[in-house]
Amino acid sequence: MSNYLLEYYEKINSGEILVGKELKIVLDGLVKDLQNPRYHFDLKPGNIRIDFIETFCKHTKSPFNGEPFILELWEKAVLQVAYGFKMADTNLRRFNEVILLIARKNGKTTFIAAIDLAEFFLSKGGVDIVCASNTTEQANILFEEINNMREQSKALSNERRSKKNIFHIYSPKTKNKIKKLSAQSRNKDGYNIEVGCIDEVHEMTDSKVYDAIKQSQSTKEEPLIFIITTEGTTVGGFLDNKLDYVRKMIKGEIQDERVLPWLYTQDSVDEIYQDKKTWQKSNPSLGVVKTHHYLEDLMNKARHDLATRVTMLCKDFNIKQLEQGSWLTFDDLNNDVTYNIDDLRNSYAIGGVDLSSTTDLTVALLLLIKDGKKYVIPQFFMPSEVIKRRKEEDNVPYDIWVERGLITVTNGNQNDFTLVTQWFLMMIRTHEIRPLWVGYDPWNSQYWTKEMEELGFEMEKVRQGIYSLSEPMKQLEADLKNGNVIYNNNPIMKWNLANTQAKIDINGNIQPSKLGSKYKRIDGAVALIIAYAVLNRYKLEYENMI
Repeated sequence: MSNYLLEYYEKINSGEILVGKELKIVLDGLVKDLQNPRYHFDLKPGNIRIDFIETFCKHTKSPFNGEPFILELWEKAVLQVAYGFKMADTNLRRFNEVILLIARKNGKTTFIAAIDLAEFFLSKGGVDIVCASNTTEQANILFEEINNMREQSKALSNERRSKKNIFHIYSPKTKNKIKKLSAQSRNKDGYNIEVGCIDEVHEMTDSKVYDAIKQSQSTKEEPLIFIITTEGTTVGGFLDNKLDYVRKMIKGEIQDERVLPWLYTQDSVDEIYQDKKTWQKSNPSLGVVKTHHYLEDLMNKARHDLATRVTMLCKDFNIKQLEQGSWLTFDDLNNDVTYNIDDLRNSYAIGGVDLSSTTDLTVALLLLIKDGKKYVIPQFFMPSEVIKRRKEEDNVPYDIWVERGLITVTNGNQNDFTLVTQWFLMMIRTHEIRPLWVGYDPWNSQYWTKEMEELGFEMEKVRQGIYSLSEPMKQLEADLKNGNVIYNNNPIMKWNLANTQAKIDINGNIQPSKLGSKYKRIDGAVALIIAYAVLNRYKLEYENMI
């Protein structure tokens, strides 16, 4: 009986197969765990599913339509590892979650469909298998792929074994069901899910679909969720949070033996352009499902077309990208370094504020320098009566951010700027972080400014014009690219930076503007640029104080 994990690992070590550093670290750990007395590795559960798929499942799409589904080595390795590692003391499955990040056109939807069918026919009975995605349309695509694969096989489509209606695929004998679920589903409760497969999570802004599946598995001894996706352009969403978590696992910062990350990623952007052989790192089915000439043609077009390049790097090489026209790339703005606010205690800072119109996002932040790094402490404010509407319009999880304390809620339908004043006072009294100057745009701020000045704050006008913001915006850009701005991995700040476009005049001056839609909030970026503008004015004085 073949051990596909070891076979895959040996071909990687010999150089026959290329994978990125992230997956190599994971595989190194798995091979070591074969000798770890905490686990034992059983080949049978994975092989049962491999045999079922290769015996009964067929491809449904051109040019392979009707051909038997012969799994590739990497797919066999995933299945053996996901199902085969057992806890030695209980003999229960070790992994309850698999996160497979893989570039498009590598057969992932077909792979998920086959896994779901295997679970449907191999499970004992009375279980729900769920195919899920962000949208109903995407969940339908996966569901139809499962059904098409079922119908390709006379054995599987026999009415004594399985039937289909508009709601689900079900077994008259075992009462097993395959159901659809999406973020748009009205009712996400009442499921009895044994295995859940979530496809294309890159557009999910929150974890509601995942949570619904996870909660339905609370009574299961061996629950399992497959999350299979490509990279995306949504910032601060479900996928970003998941990848942040598993990458901390890979670095050894978090210990979690129940989650299996299997990430097909490149090690750099440069290698994509310099060595075609490295394309296999994010495209394990290259040459079998996905063709070389497809990627070569795309690469040639991407050299001359920015929109194609952004999509290609994101979808074909799993390198996080932002929308075309963004001021910064994701690598530029992304900094997952966090801090403990107690470590910043007893410091002098510079304040930056962007007071919104009455119903939008307001931002107050403190910028301070310590050990050569610029630390940003942001707080956001929003009226309670507009949060639900803004959540739907902006397509971001404002409710979750409120729960985490990242947004202070103002009662009613207008922002109460007194709460901004109270936040600055709290930072002084509770954390001993005192702003020497507070920068603000004088628009819509007359009464609030007077309130702050009466409490002793030194207020600095910074108008939102191209001449006042250009230089500080350029300085912020340089600091972000050098990793010198630590904003505590705040998802709202990250989202705001990602939404910011640099509006350029004929002299090369820049100022922030919204990227595309009016629902692209940039308030956090504006407040930070304002703080930089004040820092420029008082650089010597501030440095002497610290």
